[in-house]
Amino acid sequence: MRRDYYDIDDFLAREHAVTVEFAWGAATVGPEVIGPKAKKDSNGRADVPKEHRAPVPLWWLDGEMAKDVYICETPAAFADDVFALLKAEDGAKITNLRTTCESYFGFARATLDALERDAGDDAEAMEPVIELKEKISDALERRWREVLVDSIGRVGDDDKTERLLSREERRIWDAGRMAQAEYERWRYGRSGRVVATKAVLDNKRQKRG
Repeated sequence: MRRDYYDIDDFLAREHAVTVEFAWGAATVGPEVIGPKAKKDSNGRADVPKEHRAPVPLWWLDGEMAKDVYICETPAAFADDVFALLKAEDGAKITNLRTTCESYFGFARATLDALERDAGDDAEAMEPVIELKEKISDALERRWREVLVDSIGRVGDDDKTERLLSREERRIWDAGRMAQAEYERWRYGRSGRVVATKAVLDNKRQKRG
């Protein structure tokens, strides 16, 4: 899927942090990674040392920096206990993905992209990435089946389920409720009905005659 630089949902998803290791170190980004106490060279530049680990926003891994770092820990949003909650009976209906990660599935997609880039052609390194992808796919399927499809039929309800949804899910929720409300206005006569034109009515009379 092509990413749009101005896509706010994509940006928010990649704003979440991942823990990386600097394979070769990095120049001039010390204060951002280590903080104001980063060691500076004689020219006043703060460098990140080799093999240093630190959390950075996922969007930092776009471009040249991606060549020098790799993700060394699975983000907490994709920990086994989160997937266990989603897989429990009615788990998708009670798991608060909004507090787990505001852009949960968008962050998942972007993280998988970065992990696949790190693994490259290494089949062994790809195994945990494939496993994580399967867990995320299963979580999305359960969430859709147990929460989002069910929510579309609820119009005007002050349902606490909505407070559990991530940013992407609330957009789907709102779209479903709007569509259902529009259908009900049409179905029960509170909106315009489809009316046959005079030409159609005249044609019907001619056939009857």
